Amino acid sequence: MFVTATTINNKKDMLHTFLLVALYGAVFYGIEFYFFKGTLVATLPNSEIIARWDAGWYRSVAANGYHFDPGQSCNVGFYILFPLIWKFSFLDIPGICVLNILFFAAGFSLLCNMLQPGIQNKLLWLTIPTVFFAFIPYSEAIFFLLASLALYGIRTDRRWTIWISLFLLSLTRVTVVFVAPAFLAMCLTSAPRRLWYKSLYQYLVTYLIPLLLGTALFIWYQYYTTHKWFAYFYAQQHAWGHEFNWPTLPFTTFAGPPTIWLCALALFVGIFCFFFAVIRCFQWLLKDRAQDSFLMASCVYLATITLEGILYNPIWGSGTTNLPSLLRYTFMNPFFYIFLDRFSNKAVYTWKNYVLVFFLSNLVWLTFGSYTHIQHFLYLLGNTIIIFFFMLHSDKRLQWPILALVALCFYFQVYMFQVFIGGTYYPD
Repeated sequence: MFVTATTINNKKDMLHTFLLVALYGAVFYGIEFYFFKGTLVATLPNSEIIARWDAGWYRSVAANGYHFDPGQSCNVGFYILFPLIWKFSFLDIPGICVLNILFFAAGFSLLCNMLQPGIQNKLLWLTIPTVFFAFIPYSEAIFFLLASLALYGIRTDRRWTIWISLFLLSLTRVTVVFVAPAFLAMCLTSAPRRLWYKSLYQYLVTYLIPLLLGTALFIWYQYYTTHKWFAYFYAQQHAWGHEFNWPTLPFTTFAGPPTIWLCALALFVGIFCFFFAVIRCFQWLLKDRAQDSFLMASCVYLATITLEGILYNPIWGSGTTNLPSLLRYTFMNPFFYIFLDRFSNKAVYTWKNYVLVFFLSNLVWLTFGSYTHIQHFLYLLGNTIIIFFFMLHSDKRLQWPILALVALCFYFQVYMFQVFIGGTYYPD
């Protein structure tokens, strides 16, 4: 078979990216150890500390299978693929962390092969604060890999790759339900309007069927092991408070100030994606203007994540809507990186855009109570500055924004990891 120079270069670039991510994961833990020895951080990660929060639940499922009871001690509120991988890999805590780093490296390599970012952008993407979730016993790494593999299958027109990856993705975590509307919007708006019925057929056969089959298998498996139909959804509703609630303001998080700023940024991204997707859908519907398929899928996915977070999250403690996991669900997936690549790397901004973003972002910060005190306002105003840095990064004449962003993001990544392993706060 004839192999082109481009194919060889692509494979080399993927290998280099894979090694870069694997090295970054190793260096990340090494730096944590170095910072601890230098008293720059308070907690040294070890097996038991890393295996807290959701990691403890995954370990429970991997070791003992599902068990159901009406209280919060049941472990059915977690999907099955990652615990099965953990179980049959026979790995301990450090081993599963290494495997997750390799999963994430593979997914990140596939994504970069499609988006073709430079080395500076790769480093910036790796320092996004939530990336550390791919280095611990969570399902983020395998979700990232399978979602990237599905997108790669779409890009290379490999239907079996799409089928298998989506089927497995639907066994990974509940956010897969948002992949369905995302790919529906992608199929419809990327083709001429007159061919909508063909696009709908393609969506049903190529995307929706494997998602439904995987979801049905997961529901049946939990019933088989617990004798309780829809056990996952029961646990999420009754034990964790994930049921329909009209949003109450101001939004908050379980951890408060350590994570609320990042949840506010996630909300801004989701609201922006919602309006962007609506506008682009109307352009397709009224003007028959085909849209960028991956960008549409990404914006719809991120928008629906936000809507779910606002409408199906608990109202505990403060009496207002908590947004647990919104930051993790928004930032720790390939769809966010497609969004980030488009709006921080391939856009052109004028001063009017900065003024508009300033006012729109501060409207979002109001939902987190920025009006309550000048200190709270200034605290959330820092998010606006971060957004400005990402916008400035699109100007290729400037080098300092990306250097500032890498330093800033890495600092917050280390900080968020310390929040996670510190154990004082639920890390959202």
